[in-house]
Amino acid sequence: MGRCVIKATPDEDLYLEWSSIVDACTMVGTRSDLLAAGHRPEALDRADQIGTSDRVAQVGAWGDESLGIGTTEHRQCEGPLVLSRADLSAFARHLAAGDSPQAEDLLIPDPKPWDGIV
Repeated sequence: MGRCVIKATPDEDLYLEWSSIVDACTMVGTRSDLLAAGHRPEALDRADQIGTSDRVAQVGAWGDESLGIGTTEHRQCEGPLVLSRADLSAFARHLAAGDSPQAEDLLIPDPKPWDGIV
């Protein structure tokens, strides 16, 4: 996948560029900002419709409970972290304001870190 676009909430002009390489947000902005950064209009339309532009895993879809977070600046605990989909808008607004510590306060340890690993 590389990168996809995730819409923070259905009614807000706020999007996150999400990297599957680092499992983290690499950009926050409006639809115009992401278009200016090179994202295709079709990707943003898909994010508007299903929550994410990701066609395969659909990371960040409206029905997702959470997103796995890999890389953070101010890591406060060890192990895998998750961000509740319900907190995605607040997370994005904190990042957009340059307040990474506040954004990272929304992350929680993954309650099922090894599910699905064989």
